[in-house]
Amino acid sequence: MNLEKILKNDERIWDEGILDYPQLFQLARTYDKDLLETLFNNKESKKKFFIQVGDSHVFKYNEFRFYLEENQVNNSFTQYANKIGLSSQGEHLSDSTDYVLDWPYKDCVLEGGMSSEEDMDTFIEKKVETTLGKMDKTGNVISTEKTEVTFSQVQKKREEIFYNNIIADKEIDRLLDKKALKNFTRYTAKGEEKVKEIKRDEDGTIKENLLIKGNNLLALYSLKEQFAGKVKLIYIDPPYNTGNDGFAYNDRFNHSTWLTFMKNRLEIAKEFLREDGMIFVQCDDNEQAYLKVLLDQIFGRANFIGDLIRKTKSSTNDAKVGFNIQHENTLIYAKSKEKAKLKGEEKDLSNYSNPDNDPKGDWVSSDPSASRTNTIYPIKNPYTGQVDYPPKGRSWSFSEKRLEEFIKSGKIVFKEEEKQNQRGFIFKRYKSELRDMNKLLNSLDASTNEFMNQVATKEKNTYTDLEFSYSKPEKFIQLIVQSASEEGDIVMDFHLGSGTTAAVAHKLNRQYIGIEQIDYIETIAKQRLLGEIEGKVIGISKEVNWKGGGDFIYFELAEYNEEAKNKIDACKSYKELKKLFTELSDYYFLNYNVSVKQFNDQLLDDKDFQELPLEEQKTLFKALLDNNQLYIPYAEQEDGKYNLSKEEQELTNEFYG
Repeated sequence: MNLEKILKNDERIWDEGILDYPQLFQLARTYDKDLLETLFNNKESKKKFFIQVGDSHVFKYNEFRFYLEENQVNNSFTQYANKIGLSSQGEHLSDSTDYVLDWPYKDCVLEGGMSSEEDMDTFIEKKVETTLGKMDKTGNVISTEKTEVTFSQVQKKREEIFYNNIIADKEIDRLLDKKALKNFTRYTAKGEEKVKEIKRDEDGTIKENLLIKGNNLLALYSLKEQFAGKVKLIYIDPPYNTGNDGFAYNDRFNHSTWLTFMKNRLEIAKEFLREDGMIFVQCDDNEQAYLKVLLDQIFGRANFIGDLIRKTKSSTNDAKVGFNIQHENTLIYAKSKEKAKLKGEEKDLSNYSNPDNDPKGDWVSSDPSASRTNTIYPIKNPYTGQVDYPPKGRSWSFSEKRLEEFIKSGKIVFKEEEKQNQRGFIFKRYKSELRDMNKLLNSLDASTNEFMNQVATKEKNTYTDLEFSYSKPEKFIQLIVQSASEEGDIVMDFHLGSGTTAAVAHKLNRQYIGIEQIDYIETIAKQRLLGEIEGKVIGISKEVNWKGGGDFIYFELAEYNEEAKNKIDACKSYKELKKLFTELSDYYFLNYNVSVKQFNDQLLDDKDFQELPLEEQKTLFKALLDNNQLYIPYAEQEDGKYNLSKEEQELTNEFYG
């Protein structure tokens, strides 16, 4: 369909031969009579942009808008007003001259801190550099002429204002709308099973352990309707912004972009927490201070609980400055500190007993003195005549009046035989008097060697020989899970990595939700959980007497442009890549700020471009794709172009209730 041809006679939307997008959108948004008649009178546009309701036809404005933006009318360039679909304190960031662009994907380059005057277009540029040959004074050749050809992405100042291809204001709802789901599989001790139903409790809450592959921001928005206000504990171990964890950054804006990346995820994460819920966020000193300020803003300074320190190593290799960094930080926030309650390890109560058959139960002999100084008086043993006073500088922890009550009730028992250097009475502390059976969680509880990285490495080697960095020891996650949740509670980790959180939650009888975009969710995390079901001895298995069992459901956000990326990766030659280009242009969503026409006309048949290494060619092809269209919207799952099976559609419908 040639929309430009259809609209060519409407002088209101053309400016010197260039389509005036703001004017066109304004006319469409106000349902302009002349525009709608033009579209309605054309057979193709009528079918595309109108739906019949009874005897009437309704204009599908959103479909019209998406068509313009996705099909890159007018040589793939746009002239839309620049709007960034992010917000800060209720206002669009585009209203500020100091905003941050956020690409909502883990494995990509982020750019940020740009002002509106710095808007740039992206092109693929060919460079040919020739170095002339040289001769010495005697005429001998000392260097020959050399020509080097390179291709690269370059940016040029934008001559027209256009929608940013990362997140645009009018696209934000579409971007974050829940996605179609596919590849549902239940894993049990019996093996793989088809998912026939999604188990729920009497309130309709899903009661399944879930392992989800897909972008975590988009997955969270897909899960929000089902789990908002129901998660007791969130633990995440996000990329640390060190440059060593697969996260690439613009050096000028690395802090702002990383924080924007985190901000978008932490804001939605808060909505998942129960009123008594808590979040634990792992980081190191590189971003700890900045992250703390961000968390203060989102959760409130009053809801900051503390910083749990984990010992990572005994020493560092780099001793240039003479400072040994051995720890990481785990910032803890409550949704409401008044309602949240942490608990440490169970207290050792083995010294409690009941040798005298006291009807009040088990007891232990306790110190009857206190640090105050206003209750000092003699206590006389009626059997031996021994008189006791509190130690120097202390007093009794009870008044004389209470003394009589304690003697009557049996809390204080006098000894019938006098023993040297001992009090003449026993002061009982009953187990039933304990306010809590658990110790307080201590900020240094994870600062011993058993929580170090090398422990996690040894654990990893028991379930996979694949390379994976930065996993945490199970004992550390156990400490967090047991401190902040009870059996049956929902535990979430949307930076799942190697699957430690899910594995520990599985063994501690918590319901869990794990989200990861990278392929190792299948090769590492899923395989690890299968090992837990089989009863393999991993991490804390012996400590908690784990014998195996349980199940979980694995599924994926249904890909769209992600599928295109996979097709590019699968190409084995330039010939296959070139053949794929037409499909990419016709079927998938392309970037607005990449000149597709220039790519097609100038680069595809360029000899030097063809001679580039295949991986470099693939990288440039991927630059064509719009990374905000990686997944299929749930509302469009029945569209035949996506090829989702009826079974997948039905399970997606059931999942969303």
